[in-house]
Amino acid sequence: MKKSVKIEMLWHLDKLILPFPVTIITTVDSDGNINAAPYSLAMPWCASPKNPQFMLSCNKAWHTPRNIEANGEFVVNYPTSSLCEKVAETGRFYPEGINELDYAGLNAIPSEKVSPPRIEECYQHIECRVNEKFYPSSTQVTFIADILDISINEEFLEMERIERIKAMDLPIYFGTNKIGGSIFGIVGSYETYSPDIKPKIEEK
Repeated sequence: MKKSVKIEMLWHLDKLILPFPVTIITTVDSDGNINAAPYSLAMPWCASPKNPQFMLSCNKAWHTPRNIEANGEFVVNYPTSSLCEKVAETGRFYPEGINELDYAGLNAIPSEKVSPPRIEECYQHIECRVNEKFYPSSTQVTFIADILDISINEEFLEMERIERIKAMDLPIYFGTNKIGGSIFGIVGSYETYSPDIKPKIEEK
């Protein structure tokens, strides 16, 4: 039997079990101070190679969106599952102007096209500049950004796609538990399905 549940705050992280990507978003403030924070409401928005875009949604009171509002740029960094503890460290509520990467033991390297840095230990990066923004609620802001550059660890590019997925050891975010704290998982197995795309219509 199915049962409806009440839609409450953090409905997407509490009642529902949904797999989310794990990213660290890097930004800089108006004084050039680096900020890093974990985000999972982050995904491709437009897949066209002529107009590639990325979506990031977050609480507008946090340091990340305030920095993006100030200079319009951010970098999406993708960690391996071995970095989940360091990812969680960047999620602590450090004072404004503090570089979370220093406390997480991660290293910043220059980006190709934007001011915020990439994270050296992460395996792929998307450099973004905001094209538009909107406010779904009084507390939330969603940025639609143009993708200016994508970089990936060179050793991964030499692998077949399924081998690359295995080597990247992708973490998945499953929300929070009732006593606080983030729940991370990893992809345990990989299968490739190549179905015949023709519809199965029985001949009469």
